[in-house]
Amino acid sequence: MDKFTNNSFFMSALAEGNEKAFDALFVEYYPKVLRFVMRFCREKSEAENIVQDLFMELWIKRERFLKIENLDNYLFISARNAAIHCVKQSLVYCDDESACDIQGNDVTGEMKLCYNELYDFIMSEIDAMPEQRRRVFVMSRVDGLSNAEIAERLCISKRTVETHISAALAHLRKLLPLLALLTLINYK
Repeated sequence: MDKFTNNSFFMSALAEGNEKAFDALFVEYYPKVLRFVMRFCREKSEAENIVQDLFMELWIKRERFLKIENLDNYLFISARNAAIHCVKQSLVYCDDESACDIQGNDVTGEMKLCYNELYDFIMSEIDAMPEQRRRVFVMSRVDGLSNAEIAERLCISKRTVETHISAALAHLRKLLPLLALLTLINYK
């Protein structure tokens, strides 16, 4: 399969909706992409959903195949981005207890250790933020206060709260490539 992934004839067949070509692509890449995404997700079903959505999106927008120069890179970068987005969404919507509760039976000791190291790393980055930014970010993301409530409690404008939260998130987003790289290193 690898010899076909960068072949323009194969990519054209995919773009034109050739189901056999897409089936071959799916059979070849689904297990690899699933294993890759599972490094980001705690549950196999969540990883499966991400990968299935990725392949469904590829089929729906199959004309993109004509523009893809390296299918391997495209698939894994798309999978990484989707997985990181999913992880970020789950962190935003879970409370402090559920975010820290990794005592489940299906989690290995090594995974717990990696999670704890990652959590400590992120918390140390938050602690290293300027005092006001850290305070605003914690009130927003940990305490769950609205921007208006934070502004009222700290006697600052709502716009200042938004600026602090944006700056904190921008700082943490810069860490994502580093965290992904560490995940890749730990996987091998």
